Amino acid sequence: MPRQLHLSAALDSPGRFDAGHYASLARLAERATLDFVTLDDSFAPAPSRPDALATLARLAPLTSRVGLVPTVTTTHTEPFHTSISVNTLDWASEGRAGWLVGVSATEAEARAFGRRPVAAEDELWAEAADAVEVAARLWDSWEDDAEIRDTATGRFIDRDKLHHIDFEGPHFSVRGPSITPRPPQGRPVVAVPVAAADLAADASPGGR
Repeated sequence: MPRQLHLSAALDSPGRFDAGHYASLARLAERATLDFVTLDDSFAPAPSRPDALATLARLAPLTSRVGLVPTVTTTHTEPFHTSISVNTLDWASEGRAGWLVGVSATEAEARAFGRRPVAAEDELWAEAADAVEVAARLWDSWEDDAEIRDTATGRFIDRDKLHHIDFEGPHFSVRGPSITPRPPQGRPVVAVPVAAADLAADASPGGR
């Protein structure tokens, strides 16, 4: 079966902190019938660089079709919070969110957080793979019909349709379930650089 080609555009504009600018670029991509747009982000100091996830959340109501894929860094962050943030973007965009996975590999970024020294890049990507797995399980921790919204009984959810994920790994221990309903897509699209995918595979217990 032939693989489907997807076309995208990067909205990266160094030195711009203007929502109108990014909205114009996203609308242009939408008119050009591109599949999605990306916006880069990292913890490295950079003047006038907006938060990618928050910026694309702002663009969600200003667009109607194009996918919105911010870079969200897994290093120095908790996968529980990351899963909720991407989930929220999926709800804001009515099912158009994605996640371009990033890692933080510099000493300056590690010092900014002060939690731990910088790790080797293959270890960072192995940690990122675990973070993606946790996020996917959290998105699945609500069944599709878990929301009741029964005003007569005052019940919002069916607790029997929420599930603990009980994830235990070398980097994270997460019980769950999520505190937000299942994303409209079920699982938002997750993308990683090809080289990063190779590093994560090499660092996994079974290798490739």
